[in-house]
Amino acid sequence: MNPHPTPGVYVDEPATAPVGVLVCVPGVNSGPYIFEGARALADRWRVVRLTTPGADGVPMPLPFTVKAYAQMVAKVIESQRIDGVPLVLLGHSLGGYAAQEVARVLGHGVDRLILVSTSRGQPDTARDVMQMQSKLGQNFWAFGQEVAKDAPTAMKPLFGEHFVVHEAARYHAFLAERARHVPPASASAAQLAAGGAFSSRGWVHTLSLPTLVVHGLDDILVTPESGQALAASLPHGHWLPLQGIGHHPPVEHDRFWDYVRRFAEGQDLGEPVLPKPNLWARMKDFLGRSG
Repeated sequence: MNPHPTPGVYVDEPATAPVGVLVCVPGVNSGPYIFEGARALADRWRVVRLTTPGADGVPMPLPFTVKAYAQMVAKVIESQRIDGVPLVLLGHSLGGYAAQEVARVLGHGVDRLILVSTSRGQPDTARDVMQMQSKLGQNFWAFGQEVAKDAPTAMKPLFGEHFVVHEAARYHAFLAERARHVPPASASAAQLAAGGAFSSRGWVHTLSLPTLVVHGLDDILVTPESGQALAASLPHGHWLPLQGIGHHPPVEHDRFWDYVRRFAEGQDLGEPVLPKPNLWARMKDFLGRSG
């Protein structure tokens, strides 16, 4: 095990030659701890867990954008890839935005993509925020202030009820770990702004690699509708909804990392979703038929 070859990068190695490389990219106010369960895959895989820029002393390029985050991830990928074995990229929430951007830039440099609790960004994000505010009865920034004052109470709606009630020890252990790694307020604001400005809607249909979109059906931060729209925009997208799970499937769902292993090793999980033609493709089809 090489815990930190570079700041904010944690690597677990199998005892024998790795069958592949799994790179895990976290979201806003998050870090490698959300991917702790991935270390079980290190019996066969090189597992690389990243820290969100701005947290734990990891440099944050300014202005901070999803593209800047993706460039940082791409550098890690280039340093960690192993010739002849697959590279699988997993992104959660804001990390899912960065993962989409990395897949767009690197193309065949990524073999499989796993997108968790994420979307195509705008304009879906604006609709998701409005729905969340309606359910919470307060605006997004007021919610953030409540989280800062009393995270165990304020963050409950972001998780499935079963996890909060029946897995209370795990819920509080996760929040305690989160509290140890929350970045400064300025970094949190930059991460949120980057997420709010992102949109892959115009190009996500060009990502031709096999992609698994995993989403908790109780997620109020990024709605399942937005996750399913992402899956439907991908030429080889598979949709895996998780009943009773909120925004944090890597922590909440007992079989999440088993699903990751199976997909990473070549199984097609979830429901294949037929991509919807984008506007330009529909226009070309219409003009061709009318001509």
